[in-house]
Amino acid sequence: MSSRFDPTRRALLAAGGAGAAALLAACSNEGRGGIPVKYANAPVKLPEHIPYQGVSPDLPGDPNTGLMDGYFEYPSSPTVATSGVPGDGDVISSLVRTDSPVPPGVSRNAFWQALNERLGSDLKMNIVPAPDWDQKFATVVAGDSLPELFVVAGGMQELPKFLEATAADLTPHLSGSAVKDYPFLANIPTDTWQQSAYNGKIMGIPVPRGIMSSSILYKRTDLLEEKGITEDPDSFEEFLALCKELTAPRSNVWALGAAPLDAVRQMLGIPNTWSEQGGQLTRSLEAEQQKEALEATRKMVEAGVVSPDAFSSQATDRKNWFVAGRNYFMMDTLSAWPNFEQIQSVGESFRMDAMRTPGFHGEAGMACAWLGNPTYGISSIRKDAGDRIPTLLRVLDFLAAPFGTEEYLFRTYGVEGVDYDLKGSDPVSTNRGTTETPLGFRYLADAPWPVYVPGKEYSTQSWYDAQKIVVGYGVADPTLGLYSETDARIGGSITGRIDDLTNDILQGRKPVSAWDDGVAAWKKAGGNRIRDELEQARADKESS
Repeated sequence: MSSRFDPTRRALLAAGGAGAAALLAACSNEGRGGIPVKYANAPVKLPEHIPYQGVSPDLPGDPNTGLMDGYFEYPSSPTVATSGVPGDGDVISSLVRTDSPVPPGVSRNAFWQALNERLGSDLKMNIVPAPDWDQKFATVVAGDSLPELFVVAGGMQELPKFLEATAADLTPHLSGSAVKDYPFLANIPTDTWQQSAYNGKIMGIPVPRGIMSSSILYKRTDLLEEKGITEDPDSFEEFLALCKELTAPRSNVWALGAAPLDAVRQMLGIPNTWSEQGGQLTRSLEAEQQKEALEATRKMVEAGVVSPDAFSSQATDRKNWFVAGRNYFMMDTLSAWPNFEQIQSVGESFRMDAMRTPGFHGEAGMACAWLGNPTYGISSIRKDAGDRIPTLLRVLDFLAAPFGTEEYLFRTYGVEGVDYDLKGSDPVSTNRGTTETPLGFRYLADAPWPVYVPGKEYSTQSWYDAQKIVVGYGVADPTLGLYSETDARIGGSITGRIDDLTNDILQGRKPVSAWDDGVAAWKKAGGNRIRDELEQARADKESS
């Protein structure tokens, strides 16, 4: 669940042809010239945050820093936190995505059948594999066939207009204290709701991730300890020396499966996407340390400590290499932690931790950690839902049941004895459960993630400690929650050119000096307009 999805106007038009064009015209608010950016970023009173207090963590979090609660085991007598069924007996249609293989259909899926029974309505889900999502979403939108509940395609062009035309205004139901009618939605932190707010309204339900989208440099503690290495490096040069020591090409082992450019950038204290000073924004691409980061990372590639397949590999390849011991370090999000533990080749001796990123030159307090987006995405209710909105919100509320409840145990792990077995009080998924349970509804609604690896106290502790490292020196992107139409329209394209240039530099096809021209081209092609729109959006929100 760590990937994000960004369909664009081009994807919509390619998939839907004239139908998609008609949709965009219908969303343009004829006679008004569209929704002004100021209106798109207009503030609204977000839902009150009422944390669920039903279970005490073994490892307490801190809402002031974003540190999340940790648990060594599931409660042996989980609380039943709901009564009755949230549904109304009628079928509920939905469009969801999945990063897992599509599970069996409802007729062959005991978990799905049990879910419908608990909801009191049949949840009809069109489950779309992530690689096919953009095309499917475009086709559904162009055909004017959105279901009652749908995952919103993040980053799409004219998103505020799209939501205004297709999604129900949930403000009367969720704003401020009104959210108390939906206690599990109220358990979602207020800041997470920022990205569900457009046009001065609450237009959807956020899927919370807290700091789980933040990236860390994973390390194979077990393999390092076998070589007597117990301390993290104190500078870039120490890290490079360690990587050289660990690399053994004849054994098909490299220190890294990918060039660790973002880790090096964080060693140098480069800001997280944007930095703000006196109301003025600067893109991190413009930071003076960028060329030093590129030169240092290119040096690592030249030194042969990065897998020769790095630039042609996929994320799943690199995860498998890391678990198999072909790499000692890997950059990935905190949310990927349980994925590593679930890979079949993980042995009993497998142990991983986060490496504390050192200051590039060994300076104390220089390095930073880029905090990820606390909101994975949003889901919306179709605009014409009318009197059915409370029912649909009750269903979404059930799907956001928090850790420690019987409802969370069910919605996450399935049916006991079928989809999971208990080891003590911890659920251990069966092969059937691994196949049946990834229905994709966690993209419609979810609770804040717990720090919990069933049956693996060491791993839970390490995951919690990794988050403590990140929040200890984390830096947020100051533009989160702000909308720029130019960024939605062409941001991916112009940033893609920067990514291509980056790869050319790291592989020695272009000199580091080419970076300046690349950034200048990015600014001219739309970067400056994006900055101006984001600055105006900040000013609009602060003055409202």
